[in-house]
Amino acid sequence: MKKSLLFTALILILAALFASQSPDGLDKTAQILGFAGKGAETKSLMTGYAIPFITSPTIATILAGVAGVMLIIVLFLIVRRGLKF
Repeated sequence: MKKSLLFTALILILAALFASQSPDGLDKTAQILGFAGKGAETKSLMTGYAIPFITSPTIATILAGVAGVMLIIVLFLIVRRGLKF
């Protein structure tokens, strides 16, 4: 279990360091079709896959990734526990 957590942390850090700053497919399509700036953006805890009070974009992205993975693991454990007979 410890090795898999360390491996997950390593993958998160490497993924954040090599993440593209280019727009994703939806953003690119919105730019091409001319409606990129017309939507109302809402504020959330991790808007833009970052944590607002962390000033370093790389660290904020890494921590947002860790939070996302932890959320998925917790949801998986809840569902798994609920499905046990």
